[in-house]
Amino acid sequence: MLDKTTTGKGIAYVHWGNSWQLRSFQDFNHYIDDLVYIHDLPSVDLSAYAAVIMPDAMDAEAPRPYARQLNAYLQGGGFLIVCLQGHADWLDIPELTWQPGNCRDWLWWTKGEKLEVTLSAPHHPITESMPLSHMSWHWGGSYNVPDGARSIVEIEGAGRSLFLDFPSLAGGGRLMLATLDPHSHNGQRFMPATTRFLQSFYPWLNRELGIERPARNRFTYLQCSHVPSEWRPDWIEDGLSRAGFELTFAPLDRLGPDLLETTDTLYIPSSHDEVFLKRRSADLLAFLAGGGNLIICAEPCQPWLDFMAPFHAVSPRPFTNIKVRVRNDRFGIFGDLGEDFDGWQGVFGQYARGWTDPPPGAIWLTDVGPPNDPKPADWIWRYPTTAGRGGFVFMHNGDNMTRYPDHGPKKEALVANIAVALRRLSLGELLF
Repeated sequence: MLDKTTTGKGIAYVHWGNSWQLRSFQDFNHYIDDLVYIHDLPSVDLSAYAAVIMPDAMDAEAPRPYARQLNAYLQGGGFLIVCLQGHADWLDIPELTWQPGNCRDWLWWTKGEKLEVTLSAPHHPITESMPLSHMSWHWGGSYNVPDGARSIVEIEGAGRSLFLDFPSLAGGGRLMLATLDPHSHNGQRFMPATTRFLQSFYPWLNRELGIERPARNRFTYLQCSHVPSEWRPDWIEDGLSRAGFELTFAPLDRLGPDLLETTDTLYIPSSHDEVFLKRRSADLLAFLAGGGNLIICAEPCQPWLDFMAPFHAVSPRPFTNIKVRVRNDRFGIFGDLGEDFDGWQGVFGQYARGWTDPPPGAIWLTDVGPPNDPKPADWIWRYPTTAGRGGFVFMHNGDNMTRYPDHGPKKEALVANIAVALRRLSLGELLF
């Protein structure tokens, strides 16, 4: 379920195998078409791409064997984006000079001081999407501003640039060159400004190229049981539509590639046919591998996906064991639902009565069981793929969530909250 663009050419992301590069690609893969290992460049036709990104965290020598190919791409009208790699002297840009250096104090932000950077005048159009605060952290050096280049951000009073745009090179190519390292620190989950940079930059780049991506707002409720409240819980439509989702109800027997091709998030309620779902497991895993998201309500007896585990119930005594407690709400799913979001007509234990063991790398969201031995009632996980495009699984070990909470201003809002969180994760608006 790879995203399709509305232009003939897409965007390539050339990496060196560095984990920070790969994690940043995972975060923003919605805006990128192909992940290219740098040592595979000889077999790649770069002219097929509207833009090629060379992220920071690249070994400085890694591009050198491919300099002729990369420069030919520029000279042939390509758009190359190069982030901090030391002095990228493999670029064929006349009169471009590099000067090593850094900010006066890279911990300036802890001391109430001002970083010595400023937007270059006149302001580059990109700054309408990326304010200075999204480009403010330490740097790895600076460049002069050769003829034909336009500075975006510069060192205050030094006449040296940290981010250059060469909008019209010979042959019609374009180069953006930065001494900033956003992919490194975003991939390390260190320095929020670097994440803001990428959250601004990648949507801007797509707009600049005229590429439109799907909104990832297609939500399918899989109808697994003919009990009326399970078959078509119409009340979830209001919350989902307010959040911008297009809701489809689809009978279980329609589950397959054709249905999955038309959805971004598939919801599976708790009363379902494990044998049938097991027989469709290859389709569901392919859906996840292509970036689709699953919301699963289940107490598995015979786990039907390879990462699922059997359900275990907690002891119902004392009754506080079955009161679900929020453990980690980093994705903003539970915070506005109220403390008793898991109660049904004032009774606890319907929402969840137990747990399944999550796969490695999952994030444990809610607790059930005794306080001294809690278990995960809800967890979220990213399906791992070598292509870096795996979707997300929200696993709820209990009741169908469509009726929660059953009271308050956010009545029946839980499913919409989960869907919004998964969409934001898919778009890089939240980080996993």
